[in-house]
Amino acid sequence: MAVMLFGVVIGYILVTTGITLYFNLDPIQQGAVSSFEAIAVIGVGVGTLVVGYLGWRGFNYFAY
Repeated sequence: MAVMLFGVVIGYILVTTGITLYFNLDPIQQGAVSSFEAIAVIGVGVGTLVVGYLGWRGFNYFAY
């Protein structure tokens, strides 16, 4: 259950941060983060969401 919660929460934060960085909607200095780095953050966020989803599936399989 904890894997699911942490995966979903951290994945959501990483995906939204990556989208913010990709479209330069952040208040940091322009050019501090490249587009590739922003896409990498989005990819890690999606991967973390997948781990959270698999944690949810595993919990449901175990619980029922």
